[in-house]
Amino acid sequence: MTLSSTKSTDSFEGNGSTTLFQIDFMFLRDEDVEVLLRDEAGAEHVQALGTDYQLTGAGSQAGGACVMTVAPAEGQSLHLRRNPAMVQETDYPENDAFPAASHEAALDYLTMICQSLSERLDRTITFRVSSAVGGVTLPEPDADRVLAWNAAGDNLENKDVLAAGGILVPLSVNQGGTGADNVTEALFNLGFGAAGAAIASCESGDEAAAVINPDILKADTADLLQAVYGDEAQVSIANNLNLEPSIARNHILWSPDTTGSVRLGNGVPWPYDGTYVIHLYPGTATEILLGSEYKLPLSYEDPNPSAGEIRIVVEKFNGRVSIISIQNMEA
Repeated sequence: MTLSSTKSTDSFEGNGSTTLFQIDFMFLRDEDVEVLLRDEAGAEHVQALGTDYQLTGAGSQAGGACVMTVAPAEGQSLHLRRNPAMVQETDYPENDAFPAASHEAALDYLTMICQSLSERLDRTITFRVSSAVGGVTLPEPDADRVLAWNAAGDNLENKDVLAAGGILVPLSVNQGGTGADNVTEALFNLGFGAAGAAIASCESGDEAAAVINPDILKADTADLLQAVYGDEAQVSIANNLNLEPSIARNHILWSPDTTGSVRLGNGVPWPYDGTYVIHLYPGTATEILLGSEYKLPLSYEDPNPSAGEIRIVVEKFNGRVSIISIQNMEA
């Protein structure tokens, strides 16, 4: 007998009804085949011969079949691999005739062991053939630490990510963090003033309404914005917002000092990804122009210079700047 195939594994997807699975590799004994069931969560469970499954076809070069007691469910998968015990059981009595059949069977068995080891090695992490690195060992597991190269770059060790400087906390706002290690500072850094922080901590609309000073709500727009967004709104009188050296707030009171065109032009220095609310008071302006870099919604109001206020919501995300909405408010 010869062993011409290097295949030593089979895998199948469960469907909740199939229990018979063909085995396409040769195995000498039922005990030489390992059967694992992978569940929906990815955990592997070794199945028991005689309880969870039965095998047929041992010793056949064509392979055999695995019959499961319970059909693997949809989302589960069945994995079979040849995994013979690494023993040598062939005896050669002295002065006997050469046992050709027994000898060939022993060679087949050793080949199956080699194929089993090869299958395992194929699933391991190895260095390149040309690598000169050697003697690398894995350290013992250490909770809440990561595996990394040591300072010399010649072995692995467990490292504390924070101590290694890989992550600096607290993360700044422009890196997606809050720039703070407590809730109060985080809310302030994210643009909440005292009133905004108080509102954020409320658990109901009625509670939030009670926090807001009704006198502020009756005041002018600038005070209302201060109550909602923070201590100060950024004020601009430029005819073109891209003339501003920087945008420091997420809400802008824009009162251009002109009797001509007003432009929300290209190149406005939006500092971070996020949403910006522009409250444009056109005054004596006769035309409001939008830069070509802005992606516009499918439907929107054209900015009307005769409106008392034009509210423009701008969003910056991954370098792309979009106008989310335009509203012409009554004077």
